[in-house]
Amino acid sequence: MSPRTRLVPVGLLSLAIALGAAGALGAETIMLAVQETVDGNPGAPPLPTVEGVSGGLFDAGHIVFDAGKVSPSAKTAELARLARDADAGWVLRVAASYTQTKLDQGAIRVACSATFSLVNAQSGETSFTDKVSATNAGREKSTDREALGMELGKMISQKVAKALPSPSM
Repeated sequence: MSPRTRLVPVGLLSLAIALGAAGALGAETIMLAVQETVDGNPGAPPLPTVEGVSGGLFDAGHIVFDAGKVSPSAKTAELARLARDADAGWVLRVAASYTQTKLDQGAIRVACSATFSLVNAQSGETSFTDKVSATNAGREKSTDREALGMELGKMISQKVAKALPSPSM
């Protein structure tokens, strides 16, 4: 057996252990439904907000998956049904908006804001709603839209992690 072949079972075993441990610690499964606009136009995947939220919630011990492209007119009840069908307990619905302003010497100032809601997939009821915003003012040359979107996503994930029910031990 080659070293590469031996890594595959070890990697799968590590994933199984991690998911089992997450379940034992009360991890929640969350379906992300994200809409992102840049200067009024739909954002192109990969969406930095999704990346930031996913990473932050995963780091907090939760299981997260992206619903993919979601229409702004999608009904919360339909998203809750999709989440239930995928065995998720929650839907995190996020609407993020980015505006970009060109400055001197090629720098771009980015401002972003997002509103988000945490929806119980079983009941379809919204349990938590909030909003966040960020800008790269003063960091225009070092922080682009993607990096700022990751920051925005991390802010969302921190608030959502606190809003999720405490694990029952």
